Amino acid sequence: MLTHRGFSAWVVVDGSPAKEYLTAVSSNSNQVSCWIEGIPNKAFSIHWSDSGGKVDTCSFITLDGVLVPGRFLLGSGATFRSGVRTSKNTEAPFVFKQFQHATDNVGTPSSSKAEAGMITLKIKRVDRVSSRPANLYQDVSKLSEAGQRQGAICTGFGEDNKSYEQSPYTWTIKGHDPSPSKSKKIATHVSFVFRYRTREFLQTQGIITEPDPVPDTPPIPKRVPVRRIVSAPAGAAPPTPSPTPPLRPQKPYIAAPYPLRRPTIDTRRIASWRPTPSASSQPLSYYGPKSFYSPDSSTTRDGSDSEYNASQ
Repeated sequence: MLTHRGFSAWVVVDGSPAKEYLTAVSSNSNQVSCWIEGIPNKAFSIHWSDSGGKVDTCSFITLDGVLVPGRFLLGSGATFRSGVRTSKNTEAPFVFKQFQHATDNVGTPSSSKAEAGMITLKIKRVDRVSSRPANLYQDVSKLSEAGQRQGAICTGFGEDNKSYEQSPYTWTIKGHDPSPSKSKKIATHVSFVFRYRTREFLQTQGIITEPDPVPDTPPIPKRVPVRRIVSAPAGAAPPTPSPTPPLRPQKPYIAAPYPLRRPTIDTRRIASWRPTPSASSQPLSYYGPKSFYSPDSSTTRDGSDSEYNASQ
């Protein structure tokens, strides 16, 4: 941002303030100048502000020597200009363009040649007298032809954009400060000059000494070629594949239903032996072919229940 005599000015390129290099101040002409980078095919706008001089001001802008209207500031505030009025509600934006033909500058006024590569803002202190009809619309095609020059880039105008509706009136003005000469021309209170060039030109001339900005994100590394392994082609599926068999139901898993552990003394099973009754030592008594008697039984062989009593 350039600042002098209570005013500040700067150029915005593609939405960001342009960085200024080698700023110089001329006290004799009340002029401040610097170098900025012009980017081809990018729109730009000129901004300025009044720190509070309490005096009305009007401004004029020249692009490569071509005059375009500015704006009024009523003693304070800030404003900007981003294009030229082409109709009641459209504007042609300011654009940096790549110069194409060396013959395009034939017939260009000498003032345009002298101010080629320059964006100039002149601010004049004035008094408003009365209203008058608004300025006529400018022919952008003639302005573009007048501003062409032989070089890397130049200023021009883009396609018309929708803009706010133009006021039907403007102001008739007179100089606020007394003129040092008898000229009726209103004296310039302060002027700001922005000399624009491509970044390559400014670096070659040593105006820009800083390296190019590094992008925020590192570049994507190149992919290392990988050896391709060719495998045998897979067999084609049958035209009518059989349905997938259902899954077998799984039994619920019970963790250690019968734990295998060594029994302790308290839980150890002790096997016991029971004696079986032995046969009687008394012999059987035989009493004929049809009966016999056993000492352990009270029944005879013939099935009778008669009890035999031995004689003494």
